[in-house]
Amino acid sequence: MDQSAEHFTGKRRAPRVGFELMVRCKHGVVRSTVMLKDMTCHGARIEGLHAPLEGEAISLMLPGQAPRLAFVMWARGGAAGLEFGDPLPDEVFDALIRDYAIGRQPLPAPLPPARPVRAAA
Repeated sequence: MDQSAEHFTGKRRAPRVGFELMVRCKHGVVRSTVMLKDMTCHGARIEGLHAPLEGEAISLMLPGQAPRLAFVMWARGGAAGLEFGDPLPDEVFDALIRDYAIGRQPLPAPLPPARPVRAAA
């Protein structure tokens, strides 16, 4: 079955944003690293989870966030579609896009620390 974004476009609540991000997950008692491929505030597509079953609960560990409960909605050929138990808040989703999405603009280089100005003699 086709797993491409075009196949699911009419069934999604929101357009997906592309990622190529290694994230940790807990599936039963097993912790592993998977590849986050795309995501909305409602769910995600990951690759690399061993033998997930539809309806199973997993914990997905997104950068800077507490583990997030998600349920396997489909699994095919090493990929799995997840639905979050609770949608990501907009500000969290926006920060993940800004910091990790494919095609994001690089963050500007940090400015050097300001040097104190001496008073004239």
